[in-house]
Amino acid sequence: MENILTQKTGSEQRRHPRTAVGATFDISMPGPAAAKCRATITDLSEGGMTFKTDAELEKGMTLHLRLNPDLQIRGEVRSVLGSIGGQRRYGVRFHKIGLGSIN
Repeated sequence: MENILTQKTGSEQRRHPRTAVGATFDISMPGPAAAKCRATITDLSEGGMTFKTDAELEKGMTLHLRLNPDLQIRGEVRSVLGSIGGQRRYGVRFHKIGLGSIN
């Protein structure tokens, strides 16, 4: 019983369990520069994911993610988690998932 309480009240506050993934995807950042970069998913859940990239992102940024030609996700950077192997890690909460273009 203590393990369950510790998991819920400890640093782990995710609503959905995450699964380790190693897929790469494209990120588009809206704005005048319309920057694009590549990233690799570290873990993924129904409501969000952690990924690593060379890009410098800020907490609160809205991102448009493309996982294949058709699957697109709009999400918000919720946490900046430091770096692994020279790449920065970020936590993203999903706002919209769809096939084709999403706004």
